[in-house]
Amino acid sequence: MGCYKVLSSTPMPFVKETYKGLHRVGVPYGTGTNKRYLWLWEKEIEHIESENMGITNELTLDELKEYANLATQETGESYEVIYFSEEKDCPHESEYYGVDVAGVGGYSMVGEGFFKKGASPVLDILIQYFTEKLNAYGLFSAYEDAVCFRAVIMELGTWRPGSIEDEDWQVFHIFKVL
Repeated sequence: MGCYKVLSSTPMPFVKETYKGLHRVGVPYGTGTNKRYLWLWEKEIEHIESENMGITNELTLDELKEYANLATQETGESYEVIYFSEEKDCPHESEYYGVDVAGVGGYSMVGEGFFKKGASPVLDILIQYFTEKLNAYGLFSAYEDAVCFRAVIMELGTWRPGSIEDEDWQVFHIFKVL
């Protein structure tokens, strides 16, 4: 079963500008002028603070789309409804972005700057290898490549304890719901 999030259409400033994974800004609190927007925001926050990673049962797909539209109107920034799952299929009309490796809060190994060269010659070789596996959205094109990336990063963490955040890293297919 997949989950939903309403995320900014643009990545965070320190992330590759084409990145479309889970490590993006969510919807901010509104100005208080639109009661429907605030109600939807409160429903999302209630669910985000629970143990689940995204919105699953709290809001319908129509409400999520409405929420994304209201957020765009309220903030002037563009927002989109994202469906993410370990399964390759999306139950809705969608655009497939690719595969991300992310933790519970949406923090992404792919989106957080692992792909910056210059750390060491060994890491530069790994970075070059995995960079070639990324698509135009800054995500892995193949699920198997993301699984391999996760395994390599986790192994690096065993060589140098504390270098990789202790997180339940999962591999997700990322879709923009149309």
